[in-house]
Amino acid sequence: MKTLIHLSILTLLSVCSPCLALIEIADVNKDRARELDMEIRAQPSGPDAARIELEFPTKGELKLFSRVNLEISDGKKLLLSLSLLPEKDAKSGRILVNFTADRTQLDRMSFMVMVGELDGRTGYLIKVKDFVDLTKLHSIFD
Repeated sequence: MKTLIHLSILTLLSVCSPCLALIEIADVNKDRARELDMEIRAQPSGPDAARIELEFPTKGELKLFSRVNLEISDGKKLLLSLSLLPEKDAKSGRILVNFTADRTQLDRMSFMVMVGELDGRTGYLIKVKDFVDLTKLHSIFD
């Protein structure tokens, strides 16, 4: 009986251990985005919305790319995080993700590019407001 209890505890610890991995967060500014060959584009999408795109290569630091999340925050409080469906260009090896949202909410949105394995991941945080001049993003309806 004692052996069974010890075995159960060891099994529980081994199953839970991957959950303890930490993610290092790296803020990405315009200069850092250029170094990583990341492109952030914005264009109007209807009277109140904008389409935001992120494109980057799967090489160098981004070689072990796993996913891109769209994150919506209110200050430091995370409201939503969801994975975006990447489009991969087989010829260039570049990834493209995008979303469309209300232009007045873009200052709350960020891309989180997840890179690495469970034993050491880095999340490259790209705040949309740092790359898109929201005052110049006008629709043809304005």
